[in-house]
Amino acid sequence: MTEVAAGIIFREDGCVLAARRGSGRRNAHLWEFPGGKREAGEDILSCLRRELMEELSLPVTGLQVVCEAEEGGLRFVFITGRTDAEPVATEHEDLRFLRPRTLLSLPFCPADAPVARALALADPPVTACVWDFDGTLADTYPGLVCRLQAAAARFDLRLDEHRALNLMKNSLSYAAETLCAEKGIDLKAFEAAWQGTKAMVSLRLTPAVEGIPGAVRALSERGCRHFLYTHNDRKCLDFLDEQGLLPFFTDCITREDGYPRKPRPDALTALIRRHGLDPAACVMIGDRPLDVEAGQAAGMLGCLLDTEGRFPQVPADLRAGSAAELAELICPTGWDGLRTLPPEFV
Repeated sequence: MTEVAAGIIFREDGCVLAARRGSGRRNAHLWEFPGGKREAGEDILSCLRRELMEELSLPVTGLQVVCEAEEGGLRFVFITGRTDAEPVATEHEDLRFLRPRTLLSLPFCPADAPVARALALADPPVTACVWDFDGTLADTYPGLVCRLQAAAARFDLRLDEHRALNLMKNSLSYAAETLCAEKGIDLKAFEAAWQGTKAMVSLRLTPAVEGIPGAVRALSERGCRHFLYTHNDRKCLDFLDEQGLLPFFTDCITREDGYPRKPRPDALTALIRRHGLDPAACVMIGDRPLDVEAGQAAGMLGCLLDTEGRFPQVPADLRAGSAAELAELICPTGWDGLRTLPPEFV
């Protein structure tokens, strides 16, 4: 199998070099760690030195193989190194030295993407997960949709399940305001009708989102503490208890605590202060854009659990298609070489 040397090259300030591939090349306009194919009779470190000088006029020192990956019939060998020089673009359309965490915002080539994510999430590693409740931990949306339909019916408004879910996935306030504006319904009257449907749904009959119990436990095993931030009331703690998850949660903020609703970050800021958390080592996990926005506004990573692919344009730092992906997405394993870089690289 043809080997490709890929350089994870650091400056003294800890920034890492990312290169954007030019037009007319495979994976054009995607980002990569620069390097190239190993030639016959050449060892992999010599290959990287040669490629970086040929393509970027960039001398490097302290080379060390840290991991390998296979993609598209090629074996990629990722190698850390350092430089005190500036690269010169000859084949790439852009070159940047970036803080590792900012790599999450760039679209990388398939082979480089998991390495870039692991590198970003080692700077620093995530040690605290803040969870939304409805639609993230608990599969409450079927019941919420029924409540919205029932509230709408009190005003002779027929609302199909698909549209009700679309409205609710934005937020309850968005759903209420949209329907009231469309049909000329008094907002306070609609909110009262919504409250009147509360008895329709019992959390005791609500299942956990598929894969969530395993994700919470796996993240705990990888060193993460768990927190809850929800607009729901404290009955959701009974749900966590029944699911065997409550012991994993250090603290919970619910409706009764009186903080402004998401995407305002006030509740998250309170958790940060209360527990001495480093925002950069925290992630807010939720199924709606406002969860991501709240986390980012508090200086946290925002992770969107988008099981139906509803929000492809939301600029989430991390994105999961299922709860089963969360542990490896947030705390990736198998990248020890990236998590334990020698002191001269950081």
